[in-house]
Amino acid sequence: MSKQQKERIQVGTESNGKPIYKWVTGYNQQELFLNAAKLLHEYGLVSGQQKKEKPSSPYFKAYIERWFELYKEPKLRQTTKSSYRNIIKNHLIPHFKGMRLEEITTSTIQELYNAKSSMAKSTVRQMKIILHQVFDLAVEDEYMKRNPTNSKRLFISSDKEQKREALEDSELRGIIRGISCLKQEDGLLLALLIFTGMRRGEAIGLRWEDIDWKKRLIAVKRAVTYRNNRPVVGKTKSEAGNRIIPLDEQLAAFLQPCRQLNGYIIGSGEEPITETTFKRMWERIKKKINLYGATLMSSDTLTSRSQPHQAWM
Repeated sequence: MSKQQKERIQVGTESNGKPIYKWVTGYNQQELFLNAAKLLHEYGLVSGQQKKEKPSSPYFKAYIERWFELYKEPKLRQTTKSSYRNIIKNHLIPHFKGMRLEEITTSTIQELYNAKSSMAKSTVRQMKIILHQVFDLAVEDEYMKRNPTNSKRLFISSDKEQKREALEDSELRGIIRGISCLKQEDGLLLALLIFTGMRRGEAIGLRWEDIDWKKRLIAVKRAVTYRNNRPVVGKTKSEAGNRIIPLDEQLAAFLQPCRQLNGYIIGSGEEPITETTFKRMWERIKKKINLYGATLMSSDTLTSRSQPHQAWM
């Protein structure tokens, strides 16, 4: 019986450039060549085309940033873009830091939900919506076999739902009396929020040209959001956000001494104030007068308070 022959054949190359070898055997030269040809055929090398090893899936951070930039950002209103960026940057990327898509499982998702249990359920649900869309695309791109957010085992836990309670009339009157104790610009901001019911971004985006002094009307046309502290002027949160508000007589009295022909009311310039400037103004207001627990987040109006006290978003 002939002695078995053995030959090492290169069938590919690893991602780091290192050759990939496989052994073939045969009891004669013809059988050895035939087995080598079969092996090369299996790896797509007979016709000179190398069958590449499937690359590792992308890192979560790079993939979700690309998803947002390519598929989501062009379709969103400016205010919603800001909300998505906040969730992606401050919650999702830190949780999945250093992980590739293929490493993310249902358990990894549940760990995220558990870690965010102190947050409002609505915020965690928004995280779930974002992740579901991202992983659906990853499945379509064949980086994941299934979408881990589809599991029925998943649940969103929350210590308690945060409730919003309207300010009492006496509390609102107390805040209005306190406006005269504030710096002029701080007082203008608070007066706009109280007497118009506008959201933070709408009040910061209001210009003097938006006020019709003769008809005593205010036109809400835009909203300001922030990216890396810089103001971004865009549309209001919804189509219904573009509206006309009566100019309250008390508000007119606060505005009249500062009245200008044009420019932003808060900041008195051609560019809205930065987020840092706004936060400093709000901190001064909170220290100077009693707001009775009222808080102000990016999409809030100053007509309610939360239980328990909410932090900045």
